[in-house]
Amino acid sequence: MVESFVLLLSVLMSGAWLAGAAGYVDGHIGWENLAHQHPTELAALMAGIFAPLALLWLLVAYFRQANSQRHLAFALKQLHWQARKSAEQTETIVRALAETQDHERHAASLQVLDRSLADLQSLAARLTLGFGRLAPRDQSAYWRMTKAGDRFAFFNCLLGDDPASLERRDDMTIRLQESPDLRPLIEDYVQLQERLADFAAKRQIDPLLREGLEHGPPAKLRALLLSVLRSEPQPEVPQPLQAQTSNPSAALTAHRVAQVLWPQGVAKQAFSPSVQPPANAQATPPPVEARKEEADRPADSEAPAPSPSPGNVTPFSPLAPGFPRHPGP
Repeated sequence: MVESFVLLLSVLMSGAWLAGAAGYVDGHIGWENLAHQHPTELAALMAGIFAPLALLWLLVAYFRQANSQRHLAFALKQLHWQARKSAEQTETIVRALAETQDHERHAASLQVLDRSLADLQSLAARLTLGFGRLAPRDQSAYWRMTKAGDRFAFFNCLLGDDPASLERRDDMTIRLQESPDLRPLIEDYVQLQERLADFAAKRQIDPLLREGLEHGPPAKLRALLLSVLRSEPQPEVPQPLQAQTSNPSAALTAHRVAQVLWPQGVAKQAFSPSVQPPANAQATPPPVEARKEEADRPADSEAPAPSPSPGNVTPFSPLAPGFPRHPGP
């Protein structure tokens, strides 16, 4: 609106200026004398007529350019504002999505933890019945306490007033020996409690619930059950019998060598790995008849040569005393 008004005013001023210049030439100089003037005078006259017009339109152009620059700056400012608002909106949307995802993840973690805690409570209830700490008719009352908000009712029932009592641990150990089917329940409870404590620590969920899982009744019950498992006597493993012979392969090798050297003397003997008597074994005395016969035997009688045995083998060599030699000339 302002730009149009300035343009219209400039046109009117230019027309009025040209009309005044034409009247001046017509009244003072004359149109016939204008063509015969000196070029310097004609140039000065033209400059006096058109110089104000040029200055006027230069100012109009400057005003329009300034107005255009101002509109362009305003448009850029609006674009910048819109871009900043868009970035802020995008950041807000991203933050809202992240918070929504965190909330959903937290809710899912709580659901998983609640289901796992329910399984842990079920195991604790079965252990309470198995160890005789609770009668079956009283179990419904403890389940009502659990649903009312007491998450650790069964745990406290199994722990009692003094979880570190040796009498309680010994009693539970005796119960475990009488009912071996409690061992899988104890192992499942220990593994599930460890996984729950690790899950609660990594997810950074409710601090009170995490503190209860890590240091509360579930953790104390886990320590008690582990002590019961450690105090249970282990069955003895039978030791393997010692070998009958110290080195059967060496005895077999000696027997085969004796068969090669003395085939007649060894053929009658059946090979069997020698059993070494213990070091402290006493020698059996010979019978009375054998001792009398040995006493009646003459002194000059030759004793029979002992038959070769696999354990006492003389190597075959030409240097042996019994080797036949060629008689000399």
